Amino acid sequence: MKFTAVVVIAPDHLEDRVIEHAQRAGATGVTILPGKGIGGESKRTFFGLTFEGSQSVLLMVVGSHLSTSILKELHTILVNDGNSRGLAFSIPIEHLTGIDLRQVAKFEEHMRHEDS
Repeated sequence: MKFTAVVVIAPDHLEDRVIEHAQRAGATGVTILPGKGIGGESKRTFFGLTFEGSQSVLLMVVGSHLSTSILKELHTILVNDGNSRGLAFSIPIEHLTGIDLRQVAKFEEHMRHEDS
């Protein structure tokens, strides 16, 4: 079985929705890392205090056959009226070790249900 890493960078307040939509499209596990980005726009201030929104970096290792459907599902959350609220991309994984065999079984079961 071939695997792909799906990486999502999104504002913290979208984290639960990203996970829900990714799981709906077949992702079974997610690793969440805190993040802080530096964008092209200037930082917002409020009464002299600088506001920097925090972000989450979500990493999912999925069967390669699932990556496109997961990205399509995430597009519905991350793009709103043409405005980006985060980004998602996939990276093919050439070599992988340490994955739990139960995860592989879940991937394979999901594939059987898709084929039905």
